[in-house]
Amino acid sequence: MTNQTKIRIPTDRPPANALRVDKWSDMPTGTSPARYEILGEDGQTTTITLAKGNRIILDALIERPVFCASPVRISDRVCILRRDYGVPITKEMYTNDSATDRAKFGVYFLNGAVRRIDGGAA
Repeated sequence: MTNQTKIRIPTDRPPANALRVDKWSDMPTGTSPARYEILGEDGQTTTITLAKGNRIILDALIERPVFCASPVRISDRVCILRRDYGVPITKEMYTNDSATDRAKFGVYFLNGAVRRIDGGAA
């Protein structure tokens, strides 16, 4: 899987529902093992089981896009989900974040069909 980054033009804005994470409690709460189904570009289905932080990040991405920069190190988990589990996560870059005064910032998106098939509440 490639690490896809899409650069947006300066007038573009991330989706209004994108999650800005300041602490773990801003994210879904389930940490027990849960199974997910990933539909690949080739039409093949892969089933994975995630728990703890990996599950929290994927549950958040299933709900909505997530800002990259975060005190809870979201990017570390995103790398694991991409590399070890083949989860299709992309990053889009934007400019001029008025909330943080950053010149450039990224937002992670789930780029494909991923759904939880069992394992507790979100």
